[in-house]
Amino acid sequence: MRALVAGFGRWFVMGVAWGAFARLFMRLISTSPEFSWVGTGMILAFAGLFWGLIGVVVAARAAGRTRWWRLAPVPGLILFSGAGLFLLPGAIAVGLALFVRDLRARLALVAVVSAGMYAVIKLLEDDTLLGPRTQTLGNVLIVVATVWAGAGFHLWWRRWTPDSTPATATGEGAVAASPAAYGIS
Repeated sequence: MRALVAGFGRWFVMGVAWGAFARLFMRLISTSPEFSWVGTGMILAFAGLFWGLIGVVVAARAAGRTRWWRLAPVPGLILFSGAGLFLLPGAIAVGLALFVRDLRARLALVAVVSAGMYAVIKLLEDDTLLGPRTQTLGNVLIVVATVWAGAGFHLWWRRWTPDSTPATATGEGAVAASPAAYGIS
């Protein structure tokens, strides 16, 4: 149980960072950039919850616990209700693209999804938005946040280690319960 709590804590911090990043792009693309502390706090809390629960899944998988732990992040999906729904299709596409085994093909798929998302965002752009540089930076940050969320979905959906043979820190196919093990810092 200690590993699950530790996994939640480490990934919760990453979730708050992702939430802050998402809040920044919201600020950059908004036509009225005012914000409330309550709204920002909710974004950070739900992002931390979602990513923390993904950390629980990663830790449970590494400990060889039952596959039922895979359901843990479901409550965190509330993060993608409302305006967050805009990120969901791209994040799902990136999460699925990361299942491709060949690294070059995987990177190409993520690049195609990212370029497609950016093109759609540019087509939907409104002339009344803040300005070209701010808008472009906001659009780039949306794509980065979506790819980041897709990496989280991929970690959530990864193949589960069989219950009878828990992964070890040095064993083949072991899954670490740390974001750094996935190149996420």
